[in-house]
Amino acid sequence: MKKVIIFIVVLGLVAIGTSYLLKPAHKEVKPAKLLPADTLLMVELVNLEKSIDGFKSGKLGQKLKEIDLTGVMQNLEVPIKAIEEYEKTKSAVLSTLDSMLFKELFGQETVLAVLPPKIDHLTPEGLKKALGSLVLISRPKSSAELVEFVSRIFTKNLKFQTEVYAGYEIKSFELDYDITVHYSLADGLLVATLDRQAIKKCLDFRKNQQPSLDQNEYYQNLRSKLASSGTKTFVYNNTKKMYESILNISRLIIKEEKFSDMERSLAAFKGLKAIGYASYDDGSDLLQSKTLVMIDKKGLEPVYAKAYFTKPGKNKTLQIVPDNTLFYYWANNLHLKSLWDIYFENQYLNDEKKESMKTSLEKEIGVSFDEVFQAFGNQFGLILTDINTGGLFPIPKLTFFMETANQDTTAKLMDSVTQKSGMVLQKEEFNDIKINYIMLPFGNDVQPAYAFFNGFCIVSINHQLIKDIISTYKNGDNITTDRDFLAVNKGLTDKNNNIMFVKFDQLIDKIKELVIFGRNMIVLKDQGEAEKAAVVISGVINPALDGLKMYRTIGSRTFTKEDEIEADIYYKIDR
Repeated sequence: MKKVIIFIVVLGLVAIGTSYLLKPAHKEVKPAKLLPADTLLMVELVNLEKSIDGFKSGKLGQKLKEIDLTGVMQNLEVPIKAIEEYEKTKSAVLSTLDSMLFKELFGQETVLAVLPPKIDHLTPEGLKKALGSLVLISRPKSSAELVEFVSRIFTKNLKFQTEVYAGYEIKSFELDYDITVHYSLADGLLVATLDRQAIKKCLDFRKNQQPSLDQNEYYQNLRSKLASSGTKTFVYNNTKKMYESILNISRLIIKEEKFSDMERSLAAFKGLKAIGYASYDDGSDLLQSKTLVMIDKKGLEPVYAKAYFTKPGKNKTLQIVPDNTLFYYWANNLHLKSLWDIYFENQYLNDEKKESMKTSLEKEIGVSFDEVFQAFGNQFGLILTDINTGGLFPIPKLTFFMETANQDTTAKLMDSVTQKSGMVLQKEEFNDIKINYIMLPFGNDVQPAYAFFNGFCIVSINHQLIKDIISTYKNGDNITTDRDFLAVNKGLTDKNNNIMFVKFDQLIDKIKELVIFGRNMIVLKDQGEAEKAAVVISGVINPALDGLKMYRTIGSRTFTKEDEIEADIYYKIDR
């Protein structure tokens, strides 16, 4: 008889569930139609279940799975209670991610949004009210009604309350810490918040057809440029409104006389209208992400305008970068005068103190600041070709370069700095280029050097690296011929404002060497601590670093357009 009853119950559930499935399908409604036009932030995840499964099966996910954190904590003699708490949390998270309900709810489209918070007072109740500005919207794989029906079965121990509002049912249930969850089903979407008024506000947009985020000019612009069939993640931020909200909250916690300082510290965000971000995955070994920043040129603080809107230019340094480079960065938006002004602006100094500091620094460097500003151009960057960990201390094979507008003044500045250090410059010619360097008692790897070459002042940790740069320019075996660079060269050699290139997997190998070097230093001080460090390194750090090596090469570029800035990043991965 018991089996018969169970069979009847199951049959009944199937029948009811089927009736939900057979209901007429909703016309697909975009989540943005349920959010107000002034939404501060929206994060959209497409097919979250697939992304999680892809992460688990990928090399990073597999390596993280190998980490036995419980075993590591036991070896480190972590209290049993803390280990049990970790195991409990880990089990809860993994069971949630693997649950049928989670996959149904977040298997198709998931949106997390932040509405403008309404905070009158910074009290616990006010902060709790601020949490109500968070909104979760999901488009379940099956019908939302079926998912809601099934969820009620799985959460049968919870007490639900129902309110009918604008033709929709709002269901509420309480969690721990006096938190109440409110959710509703609207046109095939499940909407959930921690504030009853917030969910009503979302439903109002459907019922009364009020202007929604979907009609916001900034959102429409960024969505049209970034969203595509291959989009995995889309992020929208109303930076203008966010800036205003931060200022409003600041007024509650900062004294009035100090508010102008706070406003000044946020000046870099003034004039930014909105930011959009999207990541793409077409299944190949090349991932891509793109960021767009919409800017109101007239609203920018003058001191930041040059940095934001330097014209994209040709990269003059690609021909001097060796093909064995691990990390390379170049930019053409160095404006020393603007940086100087921004620095003083953020120091909140009066004119007298500014002038005193300026005079003191000019005395130290031996030239006036006006001369320094005129001595350098706008291009600068760095080159890292290796990190030597085989000596007494790690030595990065690092080179900096800055464009020179007036070589005589730059030379005067370098000579002045060297003379004040009390060190004697050695000179050497290589391919008709004069290299200046300082002999130090640390071997050939550490001999600070500089030279003027191809319109740049090149400063390196030793003069051999400068020779390598000169040779690279002469023989043509530069970074643009490297196969790793070519794999991510999607505009890196075009006109840009900055580019970055990283042989990430090789850099990770160097980081692992640095970790071992650090562990060896600990051995010299404390054997017991060294043994603990070895447990963490072998059990956690090394597996995580090995997993990160799936990102083999990274290339990025940033360039300005008429009223926006675009940043593209490409990742060559080993799936």
